[in-house]
Amino acid sequence: MKGKIINESTGEGIAGATITLSPTVGTSSDSLGNFSIPTTLPFPIQLKVNALGFRESFSILRNSQHINVYLEETDNLIETIEISRKRKYSNRNNPAVELIDQVIKHKAQNRLSGIDKIQFDQYNKIKFGFVNPRPIFKNNMGQIKFFFQNIDSTSFPGKELLTVYQEENLAKAYSQKNPANQKKIVYRQEKTEFDKRYVNNPNIESYINYLFQEVDVYDESIFIINKLLLSPIADNAKIYYKYYIIDTLVQDNKSYIKLAFEPRNPEDLLFRGTINISMDEHFAVKEARLKMDQQANLNWVNQLDINLNYQPHENGRLVLVKSQAKIIFGVGKSDAVFGERIAVNSKYDLQSEIPNTVFQGAPLEYKLEPDNQRYTDFKRPIALSSTELKTYQNVDSLNNTKAFKRLLSVGYLIGQGYHNLGAFELGPLEYAYSFNELEGNRIRLGGRTTDALSDKVYFEGYAAYGTKDETLKYFLRSAVSLNGSSVSTFPAHYLEGLIQSDVFEPGKGIGFKKGDSFFESFRSNKPFKFLETEAFRLRHVIEFGNHVSFTTGFTHQRRAAAGDLQLLSSAAPHSPIDPIVTSDAHVTFRWAPNEKFYYRNLTRSTIVEKYPVFTVQYNKGIPNFLDANYGFDALRAMVSKRLFMNQLGFADITLSGGKIWGTLPYPLLEMPNVKDEFDRHEVDFDLMRSMEFAADQFAKFSFIHQAQGYFFNKIPLFKRLKLREIWGTQLFYGQLSDRNNPYLSDEVVEFDKDENGTPYTQIIGKKPYWEASAGIDNILNVLRVEYVRRLNYTDLPNVNKDRIRVSLNLNF
Repeated sequence: MKGKIINESTGEGIAGATITLSPTVGTSSDSLGNFSIPTTLPFPIQLKVNALGFRESFSILRNSQHINVYLEETDNLIETIEISRKRKYSNRNNPAVELIDQVIKHKAQNRLSGIDKIQFDQYNKIKFGFVNPRPIFKNNMGQIKFFFQNIDSTSFPGKELLTVYQEENLAKAYSQKNPANQKKIVYRQEKTEFDKRYVNNPNIESYINYLFQEVDVYDESIFIINKLLLSPIADNAKIYYKYYIIDTLVQDNKSYIKLAFEPRNPEDLLFRGTINISMDEHFAVKEARLKMDQQANLNWVNQLDINLNYQPHENGRLVLVKSQAKIIFGVGKSDAVFGERIAVNSKYDLQSEIPNTVFQGAPLEYKLEPDNQRYTDFKRPIALSSTELKTYQNVDSLNNTKAFKRLLSVGYLIGQGYHNLGAFELGPLEYAYSFNELEGNRIRLGGRTTDALSDKVYFEGYAAYGTKDETLKYFLRSAVSLNGSSVSTFPAHYLEGLIQSDVFEPGKGIGFKKGDSFFESFRSNKPFKFLETEAFRLRHVIEFGNHVSFTTGFTHQRRAAAGDLQLLSSAAPHSPIDPIVTSDAHVTFRWAPNEKFYYRNLTRSTIVEKYPVFTVQYNKGIPNFLDANYGFDALRAMVSKRLFMNQLGFADITLSGGKIWGTLPYPLLEMPNVKDEFDRHEVDFDLMRSMEFAADQFAKFSFIHQAQGYFFNKIPLFKRLKLREIWGTQLFYGQLSDRNNPYLSDEVVEFDKDENGTPYTQIIGKKPYWEASAGIDNILNVLRVEYVRRLNYTDLPNVNKDRIRVSLNLNF
């Protein structure tokens, strides 16, 4: 006898349903809801079906033909949990807690990561879109109203869904324990793609896949929508959860106990729901249903459901065969946006050897089959609905609609600051106008090429003019691919050259965006000392699939004092020195294991996850080459990492240091608080003045901890406001050798002075510079307020000892 158990609301198969014909004859449905059960019982036969979260069903079979059984969803199980809360809860002599102890004890042998070698097939489907779009969009959007009429009313009962982004992948997944390696090769893919002139489709794919990562109840915490929610079977889960036994089940002649759990403190980032646990020597999870608690300290999340189903492999181990995560975002009781991810795993192989060549290259690779065509109905374990199939066609039609193109153009200008002209785009808008003490009003016209010109050759540049100094500035950079692929596609391999003539704050590196946007014009520590800089640079960049990259290059710069800056010889205090000319070669090694990023052309932003980033750079100054008047050696190293601390939130740690050999004017030494355009892991200081310290050997440290409301959630009244704690500290320690100390050496440059004769630049003492901050995040869901305090060197002139920093911070 064969059949299928189907969700009446969605039409999808129900995994793990229990089907019984008699007390001794029964089975359970597979990951797609299918079942098969042999029987010699005479007809008619009564078929009983149970599934977690659904009403019990009875059917009378007249013959052995295929049968479909439709089950109605119910929330009664959650109500049972609520009733059990009425009695006093205790971990002592509690059989539910004893059972969880066994589950935790046996996690290592049950989770797949404990197996030496694994390979399996995986199907992924991700959807993202709007909930209950207003009727006005269906009837009053002119040429694009057809897009708003493709409504799905079955996936989320009682809600209408309009899918905007949809992605499907068929992949082969591999992992091994020793040495630890993971690999996924995607060989079929379909996804919606908007006009790439205005929409960075790879970034959308990266961001949505980042928010909706694969989940497993055996992980200590489940990462979803940029948050860590503690698993109900985490090692320390008993501290945060309460447990109740609510039912026993028999599936495939095996017994399971259904266990309910709920948070001890509903405001913490925890789940409530049920798990089914095998009653044998393994104590493995058969099924898990996780729901976000409505009181949890999360923003804009009205509903979060995760369903996980595990089925026995031929070796008896329970393996994850289906996971589904559904999220509805909104404000208050109003739903706005939804997201859904379904992953189906099949054809597990836990014994075969995996060739070492499989793990070469990036952990995620796309090797699409030649016949990978749009709308091809490849072998999906879950058939697409009619609205899902139409989503692909509608997005393609939308891209060809003039009204939609105009809408994207305006959105791109507002969001990215560029106006697309086809092969070239003007921008960024925020740099078109700014002002400073040297240039007065600065007008800048710039832009960059797009893929419409070429994805293997890239140009960007600008011309700028200051109304006060009446000087023209310019910048031009170009990159040419050396591997036949896009200059921005990872792993990249390209040759880059740039030329620039502009004014900079001392210590700031050359680049397209040099920190002088319109908004930077209003900062409190405005610069008034500048270096007129003329520079050119050649670089060779090569990246490898293991996220190791090497950059080699040569840079020539000529710097002259501008504004209030004076470069006077330490040997003759009233004698200006010649312009500072340097020619240096450099090599940079960078390793960022498992790094993911958003990118646009040559600009990349790392998606910060748990993996560290290591960088080592060596510079060699070549004297007398192209009139260079200084020789030096410089070595710098940096490591940064995000620590995920389960219920305590996360912390970002950065440590960097370096040493410079040679006799140099202080603008060529290390001056903290100056950011590099390409270094997004640098330590920044809030209360340190520009040019305040100089050193030729140094160390910097930063620690920023966001506790995500862990402490405030325990305080009455506070926890209702969903406030979150944030604190941090930054340190700088540096030393200046005698040869570079203008008070001891007559071969360098005097520290510049103010009108009172006080030097702007200082030599740091025996104690490191130290500042700290503490604040409250998530005020009204959007504001962060921090108090920043300078903890030492407060007696130096013209320094701020503290400040209040208010900023917008949007986060879930």
